[in-house]
Amino acid sequence: MEKIGIDVHKVASQVCIRTEDGAFIEQRIATTRAAFTKYFGGRARAWILLEASTESEWVSRCLEALGHEVIVADPNFAPRYATRSRKIKTDRRDARALCEACALGAYRAAHRSSDAARDRRAQVAVRAACCSPWDEPACAGTMPSPSPSSRPTSSS
Repeated sequence: MEKIGIDVHKVASQVCIRTEDGAFIEQRIATTRAAFTKYFGGRARAWILLEASTESEWVSRCLEALGHEVIVADPNFAPRYATRSRKIKTDRRDARALCEACALGAYRAAHRSSDAARDRRAQVAVRAACCSPWDEPACAGTMPSPSPSSRPTSSS
């Protein structure tokens, strides 16, 4: 199974593929669903390692929908960088380091929230933006009433 490292950025992403025979294929692609689908859609199932970032969740879901095994890695896991020089940092080197970490298992998976947890977090954020616990008429039935001891008093 191929091992793939992707250095994901907002506009373009660097891809590094380690084939079964150990050769590396490097390519830069646009960070869009269409580009990921075109590039990875026809490939055999592969292990893909991404660093946790703003874009990594939707990219990982897109790649999983195409049948690949995707790991979102903790970017602060120091042993992943043990085999490379820290002096020069480029997207190409980062993608190669991710690819090598994928092949060696030298990564720590980052936590990925479930869909239910993400939905719940979004609901809580909307409620927090719209209502405070002390605005009971505006939020009737949406939040539990605070206990009397937690309400602000006029002397507060």
